[in-house]
Amino acid sequence: MELELSRVDYTLVGITAPQTMKLLPNIGTRMMQKVAVADQDGVLQIFSVKKGDIQIGFKTLPGAGISRLELGGALGTVKDKIFVSSENEVRGYTKKGKLFLDFDTNLTEPIKSMHVSGSNLLVCGKHAYNQYHDCKDTNSYLCGDQINDVVSLSAEKANRLTPILACEDRMLRVLDRSSVLHNIEVDAIPAVLRLNGSDGGEAGDEILYGTADGRVGLVHVGRMDVDHRWILNDGKQRAGIVCMDCYDMSGDGVLDLLIGRQDGTLDIFSLGDDAGEEGKLTQRFSYSCNESITSVHGGVVGNAGYEEVVASTYTDLKLMS
Repeated sequence: MELELSRVDYTLVGITAPQTMKLLPNIGTRMMQKVAVADQDGVLQIFSVKKGDIQIGFKTLPGAGISRLELGGALGTVKDKIFVSSENEVRGYTKKGKLFLDFDTNLTEPIKSMHVSGSNLLVCGKHAYNQYHDCKDTNSYLCGDQINDVVSLSAEKANRLTPILACEDRMLRVLDRSSVLHNIEVDAIPAVLRLNGSDGGEAGDEILYGTADGRVGLVHVGRMDVDHRWILNDGKQRAGIVCMDCYDMSGDGVLDLLIGRQDGTLDIFSLGDDAGEEGKLTQRFSYSCNESITSVHGGVVGNAGYEEVVASTYTDLKLMS
């Protein structure tokens, strides 16, 4: 079933880097959510929408450009803590704007990608990966090629911390502490990683990856082996993938895959039981924003009870509802 969505422009922000916008979780079904967005002016802000008007929750002072924004929290709790990276530092804020973490990683290169899992912080520069547990340097890895993204398997489901690096040499590198457990070769350069269904699937060990040539694939990462489940290969030429999210747009229990591309195209595919069969996904929606999408997230923002897609481009935030 195709989706019918219309566009609303929320607000102008500074220039945004990839994956620097998230929707904060809400306790309750289909309740309205707050938006956290960070820009290259170093400003982090949280806002909500009330009767069509923007309500600013808090806004930080300008500083060094923010390269990544992630949500985190203690394992088994709501992930409503906001973590941002600037140069080689990571700061943590509560949803009310209180600074609770100001951590200098001492990396020799700026942070490009970041992932938070409980009390573990995973950060990557261009070639260096570091893991910090309670802000103590625990493990590290120096990659021979450029690292494009980092994620870890769901620690709640997989019962272990398993980082995965997306690398420029068409490899997904699965790490065990400071060494490589698996090298997973994929068909194109992996640009972005995402846990399938946002929690890694039933066992927490499924990873979605988006490529620089516009395809998306799914891999299962086991302790002893890996399994390529599928890769979208419908023969269409698509722009590179910058960001992804998984969200049930119809409220029918079937997740959809939201994809933001370099050319400004927003695509929505169904992740139903037949997802990936014969290298295809069922496309439910496509829209061109005319400028590159840097972040995309599904949730309820403008109207209670209505599922929406919020996308940030280089200069503003857009809503598809």
